Amino acid sequence: MDPLIAETLVTLGSEASSKSVISFSELIALKFFGKSIARLKAESVVEADKVTSRWEEIEKPMWLQAEAVKMNRQYNNLGNVLQKTSKYITAAEHAVSDDNDLFWGLLEHAKEITSDEMQDLIAKIIAGEYNSPNTYSMSTLQVLKSLGKNELREFEKLGSFMVDNSVFLVDFFSTEKSQSEVRQKLAINYTTFVELQNLGLIQSSSHSYLVHLKKDNIVEVQYFDHKIECKSKLDQENYRVPNRHALTKAGREILQHLNPQFSQVFFDWLHSFCSSAAFEVVKK
Repeated sequence: MDPLIAETLVTLGSEASSKSVISFSELIALKFFGKSIARLKAESVVEADKVTSRWEEIEKPMWLQAEAVKMNRQYNNLGNVLQKTSKYITAAEHAVSDDNDLFWGLLEHAKEITSDEMQDLIAKIIAGEYNSPNTYSMSTLQVLKSLGKNELREFEKLGSFMVDNSVFLVDFFSTEKSQSEVRQKLAINYTTFVELQNLGLIQSSSHSYLVHLKKDNIVEVQYFDHKIECKSKLDQENYRVPNRHALTKAGREILQHLNPQFSQVFFDWLHSFCSSAAFEVVKK
């Protein structure tokens, strides 16, 4: 017996309905179920009692136990994050308003995070928003909800290959032999780069721009605290700067709390990349 149809017939056949509707409902009930409306109604009451009994005796205790485990996990996580956050609190008085959805949303999200690395990151962001409200964007909270410890580690690792402290060179991810060999040596997977773009940490589109250069003009490329000085070999009216991928706002706000490392292998590749038909490296 379809419970939804039976319930509908019981409702239609109630005393509140017109006599014609009651008669119609009785006919359908007898035709499809072989039972009167009164019988269907009685059975529905019995079934409801069974459901209530099953809930009270079996399902409710199991649900309460599961909820207790869930709450214990959530508040352990939140407690750990709050302890970590306290190390970074500097504001004498708070200025967090009730409508700061980012701040309160971060606290709610902290309940779901068990990874020590992710807890450290969220603690720093919570403290930063507490110390100076409106420092972070809602996009950062949304990205954090999709970010796990493995993605965080990959993002930190890729941060080691940014130039000018803000961009990734598109050429570094080309299929040319020299780039492929360097990426293989550094264990960089382009698929991971694309995944981080999809997570909203790195802009999916690249950008470039034109500059006017005179012969012997110096162009600096920065990598951590190292600078590569490149001298233009000739006059160049419309030199196109190599394409680059920038970080998103969320990517910038998160990466500042991570610890990318200087790579000599990448720095050597960057030096050779800067040496071209248009430039010669005069200092690195």
